[in-house]
Amino acid sequence: MEAATLRPGAPAAALRRLREVAAARSRAFWVVAGLTALAAALRFATLGAQSYHHDEIVTASRVLRSGLGHAMDAVGFSESAPPLYYALAWLWTQVTGTGEVGLRSLSALAGTATVPVAYLLGAELRGRRAGLLAAALVAVNPMLLWYAQEARAYALVVLLGAVSLLYCARLLRGGRRADAVGWGVASGLALATHYFALFPVAAEACALLWRRRRESRVGMAIVAAFGLALAPLALRQMSYGHAEWISNTGLGHRVWETAATFVTGETADIIGRPGRPLLAVVPLALLLTGLALLALRGAAAERRAATLPLAVAAATLALPLALALVGGKDYVLARNLIPALVPLLVAVAIGLAAPAARRVGSVLTGALLAYSLAFCVAASFVPSLQRPDWDAVAERIGEPRGPRATVTWTLGLAPLRYYLSTGAIQVRAVERYAWLVREVQFISMGPAPPPPRRLLGPGFREVAREAVGPLHVRRYRTTGPGLRRLRLRRVPRADLNWRTNATLLDGIGVP
Repeated sequence: MEAATLRPGAPAAALRRLREVAAARSRAFWVVAGLTALAAALRFATLGAQSYHHDEIVTASRVLRSGLGHAMDAVGFSESAPPLYYALAWLWTQVTGTGEVGLRSLSALAGTATVPVAYLLGAELRGRRAGLLAAALVAVNPMLLWYAQEARAYALVVLLGAVSLLYCARLLRGGRRADAVGWGVASGLALATHYFALFPVAAEACALLWRRRRESRVGMAIVAAFGLALAPLALRQMSYGHAEWISNTGLGHRVWETAATFVTGETADIIGRPGRPLLAVVPLALLLTGLALLALRGAAAERRAATLPLAVAAATLALPLALALVGGKDYVLARNLIPALVPLLVAVAIGLAAPAARRVGSVLTGALLAYSLAFCVAASFVPSLQRPDWDAVAERIGEPRGPRATVTWTLGLAPLRYYLSTGAIQVRAVERYAWLVREVQFISMGPAPPPPRRLLGPGFREVAREAVGPLHVRRYRTTGPGLRRLRLRRVPRADLNWRTNATLLDGIGVP
């Protein structure tokens, strides 16, 4: 057997076999394979290039720091999301570790898998061309790229939501029991990943009850079982009020931010930078034009095909907005609304693929894909479009020489503390304890003016000023051998170009 395997003609025979396999696959298969490979390259190639952001630190150091039991308990008291992602992440990191590449690779895998699902969904609704366009739009969407490189649940809920919608579309067309089970399981798993999956699942359930009540019963029962199992946890988490901070920002601002973020990713408020609305104008206009083509040039068949994804996207966006305006529960935030994105892109793909608008649709598709791909590449390499590099800052400022205070963005404290590994603690202005320090440093986003003397107090002088990428560090040290009292109520008022500042203290007890 071994000799036969190594005979002279074996390589040529193997090559012929590969060619036969390739020839047996359709052109669509290879295009989808290429788009999936492109999506994987975008998501995995720079997976560890950015340091962890605030919420990712919660995942890595608070939820996953110990055993599975601790992780599930931590989800109950410290999170406002269901447990599925964290359970999978705990299992995943037993092999990969909790470093940036290891932990984020779970989201990157989910983000990559969403591409072929988008193709199947578009093809199910309106044929291969619509499926290919949907897969392409998903592969290079900057928002989906961002959260495929985030150690949180969003990429997973996007994938499960897309699978749920695919089974819903199949069930509406054929009414098979297997599709009902698939829809129920995918929808239940989406609910167990993020509570905002409730809105697209509710829209799909209404469509199924309207047209396939009998066939969808088993799926409804599965979803109901998931809902009942999750309800006690959801009520417990809601009682802690972890998500109440969302309503501190104006609703109108968050709605516009959602529109911009859907086409450019998280490049503004969430990472402490001013919004860049002009970057979103072109892709938003192209998406809206695609929907206009669907309405004005699409045939009745295209409009019918797009009804389901448009209804699901609209429900996912409108129901939370209605709850905020009428129900007093305001959790409207771009990343919470991300389950609407794939259905929206599928509907746009159906419009762009309309035969009556093929020439215009092709031009719009090329422009939208080129813009999105270019933005994805830029976001992967341009520091001003990325998460703040707290790892580099921690490496630059190094170990403390004595009691040291660091004043910076409130949401930057957790990642900075994580990368410093000096036992740093956050100290609050309301505390009355007289903290004594030898050094105070201010970390700003971009250049910032020196803090006024009234904030710092006497006995300090500036000893260093340096840039660490977009971040800037100013250091002040005591002029004599002794320590000086930290003006804890004043120093966070320094102008550091962040929305809110807070203070970190480390080096306590170091001579």
